[in-house]
Amino acid sequence: MTATTSMLKARSGVNRFGRTPEKTEEYERIKAALNEEARENWNNETWHREQAAILAQTLDYQVTFQSPFNSYLDVRNVAEFEKVYVSERRGLKVFYTHRGGYIEESQISSENWELPRDTIGFHVSEFEDKLRANFADTLESLAVLGQERLDAEINRRHFTLLQEAIPAASPNYVNAATTGLTPTVLNTALREVKDAIKPTGQGPVPVTIIGRAAAVDQISDFPNFGNETLEEIRTAGRLGNYRGANIVQLINYTDEDGVSFVPENEVYVFGGTVGLFALYGGLQAKTWVENTVDYRHYRARRDFGGLVHHPEQARRIRIA
Repeated sequence: MTATTSMLKARSGVNRFGRTPEKTEEYERIKAALNEEARENWNNETWHREQAAILAQTLDYQVTFQSPFNSYLDVRNVAEFEKVYVSERRGLKVFYTHRGGYIEESQISSENWELPRDTIGFHVSEFEDKLRANFADTLESLAVLGQERLDAEINRRHFTLLQEAIPAASPNYVNAATTGLTPTVLNTALREVKDAIKPTGQGPVPVTIIGRAAAVDQISDFPNFGNETLEEIRTAGRLGNYRGANIVQLINYTDEDGVSFVPENEVYVFGGTVGLFALYGGLQAKTWVENTVDYRHYRARRDFGGLVHHPEQARRIRIA
């Protein structure tokens, strides 16, 4: 295990606000070892490429397996050059007739969508002397901020698509600014979403209520919010469910300037396959030095695509 791998693993297990002396000592020892390794190998471009590859693997794992969007949206991890399609077949009719009677014909029709494909990524540079002084801190910053920003930007894309698919003029948009989130408003949205879900033949389809804390916390004040759900919040830290729908409290995702991009005054209700999102391949990372100045660059990117093809199975509720 390289010093870089050890440091990134140690970073993931360190609580900055409650380290034990043993963890602090180990963490500092690993950072010192990585800084020493960096100074010894600074002019070795093969070593730099190895560090970029380790960073890419770490970020790829964090975004793929530790991000929350898989819990409330249909997200697929596919091969780098795979084309992703959504296909729905309709038109097959079943007729009732007497035994041995003639069965009428019907024709099957298909609707097909191909996911568009975009690239997200980051590109940073730093003066080489500063990097040599404390390489471990820079790598740690890239790992921490890289995960945060990639995670946030993927979620920004999710909600941008939902907002574009359900604009204010849409019949699936509910303006409850005057009343706020009330049982009547939410119950109606849940009922309409459940009625719009297309059967899959695989049993009940989950319905999800999502929003930031300022929005979904209001559900806890509903008169009929069950005691068993309140107990689940206390013991498991989850918001539980309401009328069979899972309640998901969104992280307050912000941009690089700390500005929130998921509105605190909106709640979404959706069920079934409202849309499909795909992460293509793994994270691609590289590092290089400019020819004319002493700046080292780090760049990471990955392909991502998504579409919302059944907005009628979702409700966007404005509550303030």
